[in-house]
Amino acid sequence: MRFVRSVADVFGYSPFEDLHRHAELCDRAVEKLMEQFRFSKNGECDKVRELEKEIDSMEYQADLIKQEIRANVTKSLLMPVDRQDLLNFLKMQDQIIDNCEHVTHMISYKILSANEEIWELLFELLSRVRETVKEYEKLVGHFKGLIESSFSKKEINEALDHVPAIEELEHRCDKIQIRLHRKIFNSESENVLDLILLNEIVVKLGEIANSTARAANTFRTMILGR
Repeated sequence: MRFVRSVADVFGYSPFEDLHRHAELCDRAVEKLMEQFRFSKNGECDKVRELEKEIDSMEYQADLIKQEIRANVTKSLLMPVDRQDLLNFLKMQDQIIDNCEHVTHMISYKILSANEEIWELLFELLSRVRETVKEYEKLVGHFKGLIESSFSKKEINEALDHVPAIEELEHRCDKIQIRLHRKIFNSESENVLDLILLNEIVVKLGEIANSTARAANTFRTMILGR
């Protein structure tokens, strides 16, 4: 008979704690991204590149956590959720910080030239993206309560209440993106390269919010499908 181990039996390892640590890194990366944009607006190149390195380091730490989870979540590990669902969830969550890394590199290419209206909308979008990822981090934080309550109906409902909130925040990000694209394409700036880069940055910022909503939906599927 094949020996099956429980989560607690694998040398004290729990993928759920690591999943939350990974989500916390996603949130911190977006926070640093907001700082990087402020320095870019002020033309502080050194600070922009310094934060690029910090976010790169966070993405690397997140990759190490991802590898740790994948190495330990084996077929013989008995878990309260489906193994493949959990690995798929991890993949979706990892896209959040991957997209943050893409943006941090893009904003470091050059100091952007944009009018005040565009900057205001950029910071509004960044703020909404941060809210989305922060709400998501709270969702993943429910893993501990779910495990301790043996996935009680009350705890499941409390966790899943975050999902529609995340979807609503992501929708608000979409609305700001549309306004930004209009402003960019109707800008009187003659610097075409700046406008192209700005537009690509806006697309990728929206993708941070989109990947967060996708990860939240994957979380819901994993919990309800157990």
